[in-house]
Amino acid sequence: MEKEKQTVLIVEDQPVNRKILKTILQTEYEVVEAENGEAALSALERHSDVSAILLDIVMPVMDGYQLLAHLKNSAFFSIPTIVMTEEKDETLEQKALDLGAWDFVSKPYQPATLMTRLKNVIVRSQFYLLSEMKQLYERDPLTGLYNRPHFFEKTRKLLDQNPGIKFALVRMDVDHFQSYNAFWGEEEGDKLLRYMAQELQAAIKQDKPHTYARINADVFCFCVPFRAEQIRALADRAYDSLAVYNPEFRIVPSFGVYVIENRADSIQKMYELVTLAAKARKGSYLTYLNYYQPEMGEKVLQNQWVVNEMQNALDARQFEVYLQPKYNLKTEQPYGAEALVRWRHPEKGLLSPGLFVPVLEQNGFIGKVDYYMWESVCRLLRKWIDSGTKLGPVSVNVSRVNMYNPHLVSSLIQLIRQYDIPPRLMQLEVTESAYMENPSAMEKIIAELQAAGFAILMDDFGSGYSSLNTLKDIHVDILKIDMKFLSDDSEAARGRSILASAIRMAGWLNTPVIMEGVETPEQVAFLKSIGCNYAQGYYYARPMPVADYEKLMKGREQKPTSLRAENLQAITQVLWSAIPGCELLLDSMDAPAAIYQIEDGKIQLLRVNTSFYNRFKSVCDVDETLDIFAQRCLTPDSVQAMKRVFCQVAEHKKAASCRFAIRDGDGVLQRGCMSLRYWGLDETAHILFAQYDL
Repeated sequence: MEKEKQTVLIVEDQPVNRKILKTILQTEYEVVEAENGEAALSALERHSDVSAILLDIVMPVMDGYQLLAHLKNSAFFSIPTIVMTEEKDETLEQKALDLGAWDFVSKPYQPATLMTRLKNVIVRSQFYLLSEMKQLYERDPLTGLYNRPHFFEKTRKLLDQNPGIKFALVRMDVDHFQSYNAFWGEEEGDKLLRYMAQELQAAIKQDKPHTYARINADVFCFCVPFRAEQIRALADRAYDSLAVYNPEFRIVPSFGVYVIENRADSIQKMYELVTLAAKARKGSYLTYLNYYQPEMGEKVLQNQWVVNEMQNALDARQFEVYLQPKYNLKTEQPYGAEALVRWRHPEKGLLSPGLFVPVLEQNGFIGKVDYYMWESVCRLLRKWIDSGTKLGPVSVNVSRVNMYNPHLVSSLIQLIRQYDIPPRLMQLEVTESAYMENPSAMEKIIAELQAAGFAILMDDFGSGYSSLNTLKDIHVDILKIDMKFLSDDSEAARGRSILASAIRMAGWLNTPVIMEGVETPEQVAFLKSIGCNYAQGYYYARPMPVADYEKLMKGREQKPTSLRAENLQAITQVLWSAIPGCELLLDSMDAPAAIYQIEDGKIQLLRVNTSFYNRFKSVCDVDETLDIFAQRCLTPDSVQAMKRVFCQVAEHKKAASCRFAIRDGDGVLQRGCMSLRYWGLDETAHILFAQYDL
C-alpha cells in the first residue's frame, strides 16, 4: 500500500518560483499554492492536513511577516514554517524567528537542502504535537499540575520505587470555594486556584521525592515523605498565605493526611481515605489539619445512612422540636427558650443531633430542616397564643446554607404572617463564623430581618477571628457566648477577665448576653458577679420535649432581664463616643477632669480630658487603679481621703469632695481639691465624674 503523502503549502507571489518549488516537492509531497498571506489563510481553512509552510517574505496584500504574526495567534500556530529569503540578513531572520518561523532556506533553491530542511521541521513538529498531546493527557490545563489519572499513576511508581521511605498522602482544598467563585466570578476563582498551585509547588519542592496534582475544582493532592512537622509547617504556610490573599473574603484551607501503611492498596483507595480525613475537619474552626483514623471508615457508613434516611425522616415528621430554657440570672426564672432539633427514628429511637446535623450541614439538607423547625415553632407559638399562655420568645437556628438563601427574608415573613405570630416571639440565631465568611452580605440580610421585626442573636460570639469588629459593625440584638470560652487551664483567669470585659462592652451597647453551656453553681455565681443577663445550660435545664417545657412554664410569668445601668445612654456616649460634642464636653473644661468606675472597692480610671492628661501624664496612666496611682504620687493621708470619698459617693449617690497632696513628675508636692459627682450604675460598676482644682 502506497504511503499517503504529507501536504506542504507554498506561499509565494511569483508564479515561476511556485512552479520551481512544486517541481522539487511533488515527488514526495502534496502541494498547495497561495500567492499571498490572505490566500494562504484561505488555503489553510480548506486543507486541514497541511504539515508545513514554505513562506516568502515580500508579497502584496499580506506579506510574510504579517502572516507569521497571524499564525502565531491562531489555531495554525503549531504548523512549522520555513521562510524563504533572497539574501542572508540576520536582522530580518531574527524578526521572522520572533514571529514563529522554524527555519530558513535561501534562493535560488538547492533541492537537496530544501528537502532535508523540510523533512526536519516536519519531524520536529510531530514530536512537538506528541509532547503537546502528552501534556494534555497528563496535566491539568489551568494549573499545569498533574491531573488525577496521571497523579495516581506517578504516585504508584513513587511508592514502588522507594520501598524504604514512609510516605503520606495529603489532600488540600479551601472552605466554601463555591461561594468565593460565585461572589468574585470564575476568573478570580481560577486566579485563586493558580495561586494555590504555585504555593503548593513552592512548599513541597524540598520534600523529594514527591508527586502533586490538582484533582478537580479546588481539590489538590500530593504525596511526600512523611514528616509530621514538615506537613504541619506546610499547612501553616498555606493558611497564612491564603489569609492575606483576599482581605475581603476569609479563605481557610482544609488539609487531610493519610499516612500510608499498606502500600498494596490502590492509590484510589488511599485517596478515598485521605478525603475522609479532610472532610472530617470541615466545620471545625479550631484546626485546619486532620489525620485519618480507622474509625473514620465507620463514620462514612453512618453518614451515608443519614443521607439515605433524611428525606423520609422529613416527610414522616420524624424531626421533633426540643426546647432548652434560658434563665434570667437576676430572677432565677426561665425566660424563653431555644428550639433544638431531635430525630426520633422508628427503629433507632432518639438520635443525637451530633449524629446527623453535621451531615445535613455538609450536604445542604439542613436548609430544609431549618424551615421545618421554623414552621414547627410558629405552629407551637400559635397554639400558646390561642390558649392564653404567657410567652417568652423562642429562638430558632438559621444555618449557613439559609444565610445564603436569597428567599430567606421572604420565607420567614411569610411564615409569621401565615400563623399570625408577632416576629418578636421568634428570634433568629446566626453564628459569628457564618457572619465572618461574608460580612457585607450578612449585614444586609440581618438588617432586613430586623426591619421585619425579628430579633437577631449572634451565636458562638468570641469563637470567630474578629469578634471586636463584629461587635462594632453588626447590630445584633443579643449575644450568645459559650462557657467553653473559659478553659480550665492556666489561662482561666485571663479568660474570665476577657469575658467580663466583653459583657461590660455589650452592656454599654445595650446588648444582653446569654451564656451557654452553664453547668455548675460556681459558673452561675461568676456570671452574676460580672453582670451577665441570661444563662442556658444543664445547670438549669437540659433540652426537653415540648410537653415537659409546657409543664415547666405553667403558672410562671416570664420576665426579661433589664439592664440596670442608670443614665446608660449618657454614660456610654461620654465614656466611649467619638462624637465631637462628647469630646467637647470634657475638653472644654479648663480644670483636669476624669471618669472613674468603682466595683467591689476597686477604683479604676476610665477616661480623662486634655487638661488632666497634660497635668498628670508623667505620673498617671489611663486604665490603672487608684491604688497604683496612689502608691506613686499621693501622700498616705490623701490616699485614705480619696478612697473614703469615692466609697461615700458610690454608696449615697451624692456629690462630695476632699483635699489631697500629690507629687508631680519632678517630685514637688502640690495641694489640691477633688470634687466627685455620681453619674450612674453600669450593671455592677458605679461611674463617677471627678474634677480637680490645683
